[in-house]
Amino acid sequence: MSVSTLPSSVATDQPRSWSFTDRATGRQVSITCMRGCVADHGGDMGSPTFRDDIWCYQEPESVTLPINVDGEPEEFRVLGLMVNVNPFDRSVSQRLPHIDIEVVDDHWIEGLDPDGFETVINTLQARVDEMRRKHAQLATLRAEYLATSSR
Repeated sequence: MSVSTLPSSVATDQPRSWSFTDRATGRQVSITCMRGCVADHGGDMGSPTFRDDIWCYQEPESVTLPINVDGEPEEFRVLGLMVNVNPFDRSVSQRLPHIDIEVVDDHWIEGLDPDGFETVINTLQARVDEMRRKHAQLATLRAEYLATSSR
């Protein structure tokens, strides 16, 4: 079995296969990363590791927005997305690729399968649709106000 030594943040088109020593049993365990995994598994390969500590993930994606928490706007990550898999997790659903959404700076919706992710997308789409309606209303109100107010 070939061992990959790709550094973190280098995704591959093909899944990487490697092995590690299970810290609980002392046995060698073979594993194949999900496609696109950027995790640096060098430490897992180099020393005995608990199975629960093994996980694969794709490069996280996020944006920031200025959010006012205590009187001054500051940049917070919002709607970050991370696809990952925890191949030895106690929860069977975590053993398959799933997505975690960072709603706002370290506040997550975790472990979404495709149906759960679709539910979140639909919920956010409904809010975006309402925001678009409010945007149009705001533009109209602003134009009316500017036309009728004495400045």
